Amino acid sequence: MSRKGLLAVLGVVVVLAAIVVSAGGKLPWTGGPASDDSCDIPDRAPASTPASAPGGIKVVEQGFSQSPSGLVSLGAVLENTSAEVARRIPVQFRLFDAAHHELPELTTGELSVEIPLLLPGQRIGAGTGAYRREIPVAGAETAVGSNAWVPRAAVGSLTPVGASYLRTSHFYPDNPVNVDVHYREVSTNCRNLDSRDTTVVFRDRAGRIVGGDHGPAGNTLTFQDTHGNAIVVERQPPVSPSCSTGERETWVIPYVGAPATADDSRTEVYPYCDLRPE
Repeated sequence: MSRKGLLAVLGVVVVLAAIVVSAGGKLPWTGGPASDDSCDIPDRAPASTPASAPGGIKVVEQGFSQSPSGLVSLGAVLENTSAEVARRIPVQFRLFDAAHHELPELTTGELSVEIPLLLPGQRIGAGTGAYRREIPVAGAETAVGSNAWVPRAAVGSLTPVGASYLRTSHFYPDNPVNVDVHYREVSTNCRNLDSRDTTVVFRDRAGRIVGGDHGPAGNTLTFQDTHGNAIVVERQPPVSPSCSTGERETWVIPYVGAPATADDSRTEVYPYCDLRPE
């Protein structure tokens, strides 16, 4: 090969390398990173089979509390006792008065949550909150509806995204139920997952569940108090999104808040991570 031809070949190699680098390691003509080929976790949720009746999801523990303000906080821990992956698990909290008459929802879906995905043997928390100012709540139950199922092999090496509690900030003295819960999240999965909220389960000093709630992970929050002062709770988003591969410190600001009897140090955090829709 002539010197001129050799220089031309080297020029093509340099240009191709520059394209790959500028694309963040992706090959533009293939539409994705080369590492995707080695990831056995599907890009989208595989087809699932609806269950004809509830079963396979066990309520391991549950509890509630009602504060003088009327806040009813509800929490539970559930377990997938089957050998398959559970999808779209509906959880319904039911409230009862002293005569065990069920108290209806004030708004549709007020006492319902959905767990997007639960691997075999995995435990996860569920929680929500509501206000009942005019009637004492004497009891609560957690009911699991019919979900869908996916074979374990269909999701490859997918593992639960771990979360360890760090601290709780009571950021608004005028309403101490408002909390900002920080936690450290770790995902060893080879693919980023979608975040579908984060649930917190609250326990008292004796370890009993006294409630729960949920909210989006890593949201920023600034608001004005009753005196018109700006309260900055979270100014910047976390370094990476919840449920993505890797490790991060992030937080959840529950929609309703924490019960007064909760021991902050016993707070449990459960990220709701999911594959992209089918």
